[in-house]
Amino acid sequence: MGTRGEERLKTITDAATEVVAERGYYGMTIQEVSDRVGITQAGLLKYVKNKNGLLMLVLRRYEDSSEAGDYIQSKLALTPEQRELSPLLMPEYYRTIAEDTMKRPQLTQLYLVLRAEAIDPNHPAHEYYAQRGGRLRAQIGSYPWKLPPEYNTPQKIGLLSMCVGSAMEGLQSRWLGEPDIDFMSSWSQYEDILFPRPHWNGYR
Repeated sequence: MGTRGEERLKTITDAATEVVAERGYYGMTIQEVSDRVGITQAGLLKYVKNKNGLLMLVLRRYEDSSEAGDYIQSKLALTPEQRELSPLLMPEYYRTIAEDTMKRPQLTQLYLVLRAEAIDPNHPAHEYYAQRGGRLRAQIGSYPWKLPPEYNTPQKIGLLSMCVGSAMEGLQSRWLGEPDIDFMSSWSQYEDILFPRPHWNGYR
């Protein structure tokens, strides 16, 4: 695909992201996405085969644009000696996710809307969401975090991450629906509950 084709595919992905965030997968139509792009349905279908193809585009957009993933990779790229000075900290990781939420609220809304829809086993993203949590917990459990000593197995680390991630998603959902919530201020307070001092001193 040439540069022009890549630019058009990005425009299609942007439009599909908008529609799915607003209406969910079930509320999205090929017609509405093509209208927002300014092309015909036939023209859009040259880039994606069907509605499920649009869904895969927006899910890939969500996964590829996460700064939290960049945070982890930057820490893993360090030598063990360098990581002693700049460790992989779970509170810092989730703080990065919180900051990412503020930068891309539309993608956060897209993720949460699809997550709710995909409870339906017939939803095309059902398997994606059903498997994503376990896959991420296994990955997170394998990383060299600096954590309090009781988190001494991959399973315990994965469970901690699931607990914190559930709190994050709950706050994201409330924030998107309740405009009076100050997201970053609220997450800072969440941190004090989830990672209480003095026990977490040196790990935050």
